[in-house]
Amino acid sequence: MRRWIGLAVLGVGLAIVAWVGVTLEWGDPFTSLYTSHAQHSLARQLDRTDATWRQADRRESAARAAKRDVASLVRARALRFGRHLRDGSPIGRIRIPHIHLDMVVVQGTSTSDLEKGPGHYDAATGVNTSLPGLGAVVAIAGHRTTFLHPFRHIDDLRPGDNIYLEMPYGTFRYTVYFHRVVLPTDWSILRPRPFEKLVLTACHPLYSASHRLVVFARLEGVAV
Repeated sequence: MRRWIGLAVLGVGLAIVAWVGVTLEWGDPFTSLYTSHAQHSLARQLDRTDATWRQADRRESAARAAKRDVASLVRARALRFGRHLRDGSPIGRIRIPHIHLDMVVVQGTSTSDLEKGPGHYDAATGVNTSLPGLGAVVAIAGHRTTFLHPFRHIDDLRPGDNIYLEMPYGTFRYTVYFHRVVLPTDWSILRPRPFEKLVLTACHPLYSASHRLVVFARLEGVAV
């Protein structure tokens, strides 16, 4: 009897160790399943939004587009796009080749928003930041250990690495120039600069929310 109890305790211990190992290496698999399903749903919504914007672009006359420089055209589109955003809706994709990230970004950083994927800081969730193309500060938050842990490896990013935000109205390329660790109450990370700044934030260290890991990037190119 004691032998069987011992074996059972050993089995439970090994299972716990295996679970911890899986979570440390790949993140929590159960919450990741939820986020994976949410990402598929968001991607379908985003595809419909992209199709709508492509139709709108075709209606915009070539003469009107020719009279605008790219920055002015993108700004007008970003303002128009922003008027239709709702908290929890997909706004675009974030792609970071260096860490093999490609996910749909949602509007908002509430608990439910970040369970779906990386979230854009907006007024509805406490801190309002700009959309790409408006020349201001764009900020996106993401999990590092749960819910598909999109920002798990942003600490691997180095100056010069590219970050792409693919919006329905244009694609924006940013290059990393700095990163640091701050307290959760340090909102100086959103201080405007003379250029359009992208800010990525995530809890730090892993499995703790005591600090924030912040990556800063600068807009370098736009394609419409």
